[in-house]
Amino acid sequence: MIFEKIYRLAQLGVSYKLKTLRPLGPPFQFSIEATNKCNFKCAFCPQSSPTHKDIRPVGNLTAANFYFFLKSIKELKHGNRTVSICLDGEPLMNKAFPDFIEIGNELGMMPRFSSNGKLLTPTVTDRLSKFSFLAAVDFASEPRIFDEIRGREGDFEIVLENLRYLISKAKDNPSIRLEIVDITHFSGEVDDVGSLAKMRALFPRDLPPNIQFWSRKFHNFGGHLKNGSKGNSPNHYKLCPYPWTSFHVTWDGDVVACGRNTEGKTVLGNIYRQTIMDIWRGEKYINMRRALIEERVEDIECCKECDMPYSASSGRWRTKYIFSSLLRR
Repeated sequence: MIFEKIYRLAQLGVSYKLKTLRPLGPPFQFSIEATNKCNFKCAFCPQSSPTHKDIRPVGNLTAANFYFFLKSIKELKHGNRTVSICLDGEPLMNKAFPDFIEIGNELGMMPRFSSNGKLLTPTVTDRLSKFSFLAAVDFASEPRIFDEIRGREGDFEIVLENLRYLISKAKDNPSIRLEIVDITHFSGEVDDVGSLAKMRALFPRDLPPNIQFWSRKFHNFGGHLKNGSKGNSPNHYKLCPYPWTSFHVTWDGDVVACGRNTEGKTVLGNIYRQTIMDIWRGEKYINMRRALIEERVEDIECCKECDMPYSASSGRWRTKYIFSSLLRR
């Protein structure tokens, strides 16, 4: 597996560096949306817009379609066991979600997902903890900040207890990888070190390495935020790597241009009507890559407001960083 992973990443690394319109290999990162429903209205998320649900159909991925998707990507031998089950929405709003984790494990995959934690109840955790997965749960250091960002009150203690229970299960199961992510930075209170330490103190000490804590820095990925990390290098353009590495699918099979393209602004194909490679090397993907290479970002609906190509933090897009990061997946 490691040789295959390095080989596939080398193919994509060369494709990105040489700015080829048809990458040499298949995508390395795959994500599919469990649902575009959500139980929160977080300030940093498009779900907070009252018109968000009207932009594209609301629905749920089925277990049969998830199985079809995983079988399709396994046939590509793309070198990556990890598959993300999220795009828009809270994945646990889909009642079939635990089945997705089980199906993923049965097919030799490592499912990963992001959650707000409200629905990660002990009952759900008991079912999930039989399997291997990676979960990233957004949290905050105190109720006031949590409520302000989440757009509702009264859920801080519920999520805290859910996380403590999940930690108790993950401590004894190294095949569960848990990341608890401090989102306090979005509130404008930017003492990240102090905030993270305060959040960390809410949980037991001496946790194993499969349980991690970190702080999220917000930027204007996809143009959704008003107070993310704004682009501050307008004369410096860095080519986005994702059209050479990643493949994102909505619950109904549409392939969208970016993991932040939650509104489906730029659709490149549909996995139920075309093969993955036909989409990946098809005309729509080629046109998008060409526009990005030529710095015509404004021609791509989901990219034109994104600040990452011009941001100082786009240093993360150095080829060495990108592919060493992917290698750790």
